[in-house]
Amino acid sequence: MDAKWNARIVFILLLFLAYLIYLMVQLINRKDISGYQVRAGSLAINNVYRGVVLREEEIVEGSDTGYITYFAREGEHVGVGDLVYAIDETGALNDMASSPTGESSLSEEDLRDLRQEIIQFSRNFSETDFHSTYDFLYDLDGSLLKLANINVLNNIQNIGSNYATELVKLTKARKPGYVVYHTDGYESLSANGLTPAVFDESTYEKTQLANHALVGNSAPVYKLLTSENWSLAIPTDPERAEQLKAEDYVQVRFLKNQQILWGKVSVVPYDQDISFCVLSFNNSVVNFCTDRYLEIELEESNEVGLKIPQSSIVNKEFFLVPKDYLVEKSEDNTCVFLRKTFMEDGTSSSMRIYITAYSEDDEYYFVDDSQLRIGDYLLQEKTLAEYPVSAKGILTGVYNINKGYADFRQIIVLYENDEYAIVKSNTTYGLNEYDYIALNANELSDDEFVFE
Repeated sequence: MDAKWNARIVFILLLFLAYLIYLMVQLINRKDISGYQVRAGSLAINNVYRGVVLREEEIVEGSDTGYITYFAREGEHVGVGDLVYAIDETGALNDMASSPTGESSLSEEDLRDLRQEIIQFSRNFSETDFHSTYDFLYDLDGSLLKLANINVLNNIQNIGSNYATELVKLTKARKPGYVVYHTDGYESLSANGLTPAVFDESTYEKTQLANHALVGNSAPVYKLLTSENWSLAIPTDPERAEQLKAEDYVQVRFLKNQQILWGKVSVVPYDQDISFCVLSFNNSVVNFCTDRYLEIELEESNEVGLKIPQSSIVNKEFFLVPKDYLVEKSEDNTCVFLRKTFMEDGTSSSMRIYITAYSEDDEYYFVDDSQLRIGDYLLQEKTLAEYPVSAKGILTGVYNINKGYADFRQIIVLYENDEYAIVKSNTTYGLNEYDYIALNANELSDDEFVFE
């Protein structure tokens, strides 16, 4: 009896000694691996662009020579037959506007519009964009002059009926649209005519059509925006352009007035480095009728998930096993399969094997090679159909080191840049927030012990 107990004690001591030796070997060969705690986050993506406006624009030329007086405010929508301007051969209307007869007052609506213009300019003013001050000056000047000119129109009969009919030519709109009082040479620009030079604002020139200026016959007198449909073209790299095109519609915030519109995306390729992304809209053309260039921010759905370094990501091969060969599966993703074996007398049998699944799709489980080799056969439990193990698939993942060893976990990348990736959280085979992963995945292999 004592001999048996002694034998057992010796056996237990030998096992304990073997375990100590194993730990010592692991300690000697250990790798000091830097860990990274997984946290939720998002990627900072620069979605601010400056683009060129494309519209349906028509320059209207005058048919008389003289001093022009505008009666339609810039940005105002005129219909067919609405008064837009008058041509005065002598300049008397100009004198009347400078020293109007009678008293002119501003209505509450007039005051509200002027106040809104001033507030909007003050809110968006930038010292680096000082030329906008001149645009504001022209806009405000146009608003005030329109009010003065209406007073002139009401008192034009004071000049005399013959003078009014012969020397002052009142001109009305022949088409409906929004009135604009400048030209810039880009009125016929279309998406197919875009080049990088179009976006060079240092060469851009705008010719302002001034009130009470002397104009000649066939000279441009105003511009008409004839459609609510308009576009904004932005230059970007071809890859980014295709990403935007895949979304079909994107939400656009205009930095000028913080207005948000949905734009339909189309792409005009230019060369291997540049593509033009065209965002098309069907309303609000009047809000930007005096602008050729606009700064916008694309408000895409921000991908939020688990933020991990690119150095932690690794690709790994796994065996593919059909799902209908599964016997059972536990909550910790341990799968039970039947593997075909051969007895000493040459007859075949089966044995249950336990293998960890690292992912799955509609047809297969991705399992490791700890108990499988190419050439093994798995058996279907009910039919005993055989499946030869050979097919492999690749998964993208990281090494989880929560338990002190490298445990591969699959990741689903939502978005990435050169330094980080945003991956889906709380997936069956993936990561959770606050998990620890290896910072440099290429320094590890499966089940290897790690020390931080």
